[in-house]
Amino acid sequence: MDRHLRAYLMTVLVFVTSLASSACGGGDDSATPDGGGADAAVDAAVDPSEAIFPRDRVLEVQITLAPADWNTLRNQEPGPPEATCASQTGVDAYTYFPATITIDGTTVANVGLRKKGNLGSLSTTRPGLKVKANEYVMGQRIASLKQLTLNNNKQDETLISQCLGYGLFRQAGLPAPRCAFAHVTVNGTDLGVYSHIESIRDGFLTRNFGDDSGNVYESGGDFAPGQVGGFQPKTNETMPDCSPLDRVVTALQAPSGQLVSQLGAVLDMDEFMRFWAMEVVTGHWDGYANNRNNYYLYHSPATNKLSFIPWGTDALFARLQRTTRPQSVFACGAMAWKLYDTAPTRALYLAAVRDVLDTVWDETAIIAEIDRMQALLRPLADPTSTGEFAGRLDAVRDFVRTREAVLRAELNAGDPVWPYAANQSCLVPIGTLSTSFVTTWGTLGTFGVGSGTMSGTVGGVNTMSSTAYASAGVDADGKAAMQVLSPLPDGRYTVLFLSVSEPLAFQPGTFPVDLRNTFAFMTFYDPVTETASGGGLILPGTLTLTQAATTPNAPVRGTFTGTVIEL
Repeated sequence: MDRHLRAYLMTVLVFVTSLASSACGGGDDSATPDGGGADAAVDAAVDPSEAIFPRDRVLEVQITLAPADWNTLRNQEPGPPEATCASQTGVDAYTYFPATITIDGTTVANVGLRKKGNLGSLSTTRPGLKVKANEYVMGQRIASLKQLTLNNNKQDETLISQCLGYGLFRQAGLPAPRCAFAHVTVNGTDLGVYSHIESIRDGFLTRNFGDDSGNVYESGGDFAPGQVGGFQPKTNETMPDCSPLDRVVTALQAPSGQLVSQLGAVLDMDEFMRFWAMEVVTGHWDGYANNRNNYYLYHSPATNKLSFIPWGTDALFARLQRTTRPQSVFACGAMAWKLYDTAPTRALYLAAVRDVLDTVWDETAIIAEIDRMQALLRPLADPTSTGEFAGRLDAVRDFVRTREAVLRAELNAGDPVWPYAANQSCLVPIGTLSTSFVTTWGTLGTFGVGSGTMSGTVGGVNTMSSTAYASAGVDADGKAAMQVLSPLPDGRYTVLFLSVSEPLAFQPGTFPVDLRNTFAFMTFYDPVTETASGGGLILPGTLTLTQAATTPNAPVRGTFTGTVIEL
């Protein structure tokens, strides 16, 4: 059980940390074409970029740059906020460095390379990467593209969530990035499998909308009064036009009988309903409707309407236990909440879910696609963990096989009830958890060491126990981490995972959970089935260490208490 428990707990940490930033995108560069957009007209029939989004192979990507630059790049932390609709004083989150990239034997020199990511995807050993072809050479392209996005898959241990998810969004007729797999090395060091995601730039916009001259915005705000300021304009950042967003906010305040006509004048309603339904059917809990995160918006000059574009699909196809909310509705985002709360638009949404299940959710075809992806990636899997990789894909297959039945059962019982008001729909508390612990440093992931107690009720489960186990040490990303396991009468364990981002800060003191310096998450783990369910992020919470040091066998002692938030 120790090996599986350790593997699962590491997965838990990377899976949930993106929720800590409900409006922190990865930070793309401006979508403004350089040189006045002379190359904006892309002939889709002869598109050189198709060569670097292959289905029959994994791209081989070698990157070289000065070792000192790589050291600086990979250790960079996100900078101040980028420009938003409320403030144009933001700066780029990361610094570009000159590099050379070779893709399947074709080399392009003097490109810009920078780190990407925030919170859950941050890594100093395998950072996410942006490659900007024209950073130093005006007009330079890589297979006709200005920019490449290489995601490190830190939050996607299946490796396939992004490519499978974007493919389904495209199959639903929605604008969504192309995706391929890439085997990445930097200065000869093998960084493993990355997901190569099409950047939301001029070529993407032209192919999907017929032009690239409209405004692009990245998630960061919402469509409630006073919340538009958080959106990040990706065109004309110094003088952004955020009025299309304001018009959506105004339209959402329309009376029920006028909502469809007024909102439909500023938003592609049919497309949004389908986008919303696809987020729900694929289980995109970290997208717009459930978490106000991970999406782009494009304002088309041709239609004068906004369209949603999915992004950050690295946590799809995971079965989440929801104690009070239906599986078939996500209504955290202000637009999703208002449209579900209004009978005519609720009917449109539910019809869109049924249509997506009828026309897109083909279990046989999706599982065949998973098989294809597994065959491509199997040779690159670590031989010591091939079985674990296959097991993760089996979990995705199980989600695919059971998802339609779960959703249709709710839909067939009548309109699912969303039980929360607009201002209570995002961070839903389901209980509290308190624990005390005594252990030693260097034991992280070892079962049966340390001692402690646990109390509290989470999702109706009484966690009371006086025989908890505790361990502490450095996790895979170099953070100081602790885990407390407390047995339940039914054979499961209550699992609390704590992380302090800076090991040097792991010393006696009190640490509030701030979702950046200190994280906390809990779940219930079943060692028989090797599965977890329930629980969620802890916010707020407080970690108090009365003894702590990062030297071998140093005593670690303290307490923790917090409120559990359901994902």
